[in-house]
Amino acid sequence: MRLRNLLRVVSISDMGQAQAQHWIVDREKYALLGLSVKVMDPAVACLDLSPHFSIIGGSDFKIPDEWREWLGSIRVEEVEACDLFIVAKLKSETPDILDGENILLTNRLWAFYRGLLLSSTFATAHKPVILTGSCRDGDVGLRQQQDLDVSIPNDFRPYPDVSPEVFQQAAKIAEKLERLAETKQGSNRWRFNRVLHLYCQTRAEPNLLERIHQYARCIDGFILCDPGKSAKQFKSRSELFMGPHHHNLMGEIYDVRSAVEHLHEDRFLDPFLRATQVDLTKKEAIIEHIARTTLARIVLNEALWPHFTSKASLTEFWAKPAAERQTIWGRAIDPKESLAEFDERYIPDASD
Repeated sequence: MRLRNLLRVVSISDMGQAQAQHWIVDREKYALLGLSVKVMDPAVACLDLSPHFSIIGGSDFKIPDEWREWLGSIRVEEVEACDLFIVAKLKSETPDILDGENILLTNRLWAFYRGLLLSSTFATAHKPVILTGSCRDGDVGLRQQQDLDVSIPNDFRPYPDVSPEVFQQAAKIAEKLERLAETKQGSNRWRFNRVLHLYCQTRAEPNLLERIHQYARCIDGFILCDPGKSAKQFKSRSELFMGPHHHNLMGEIYDVRSAVEHLHEDRFLDPFLRATQVDLTKKEAIIEHIARTTLARIVLNEALWPHFTSKASLTEFWAKPAAERQTIWGRAIDPKESLAEFDERYIPDASD
């Protein structure tokens, strides 16, 4: 999932006399993550997401008039429709300059958003937005806007409620991602970073078969199959994550992954029967759940970092006895959790 920079940097003087709001004080820099999500529990507004984050209810954030020209009328409406904002701030000696401090705050909110993705199957009504700037002499200056890709709604539960627990876990994941980026342990983190990027990118993929393909690749990234043994080891090594009783299921998911990889989607699409659509929807929900839960566990448990951050560490991990690997990983993930609310009546007919 990529960040797209949509506005040129503007000076605070260009922004006019925007009235400061209660969530920020003079000489603070800020970054705001605006979200249009389903939030039913009013307790969300009172959550403690310290040390780096806090929540502003959508009705408590007023867009200064001077921002409207820069955002554009359609984007202003979308930002004003946000249910809430996550804010990260810091005191600054250089509030007039867009610099590394703004990048730090923006990166923290990007990590928070990834934490949300790893904590829930939520989808947003509009593109999430990150706004950054500073407050100087009572004026809240907007210096930069970045849009995030919209996550695709789940076919049978398109807009689940985002609970307080989800926001709390997102904050914890964001803190761990920042720490992981700073630690020298497992300095070659390319493997883990690639899998995390692939998962987040796939949450915005509209094609069902492609999502199954890419979520399966996320599991591939941690299984580290030997050449010529991919199909067999995808089934056997996935036992670590989800237990030993799902070989047939994982074999079927790997078949979908392989078909898409080698341009054989017609096996599922010609003809595209309702029964096939329902079956693929279930498989997508299961493999997404396994990929997301696996990533979240690795991020939140620092004891797993030495084993799952790099190709070298994964090679060493899979060379260990099976019992030792399971002890390191912990309890298996139950794939049935992904289908707890499954009801095929909610799946739109692709032929319509």
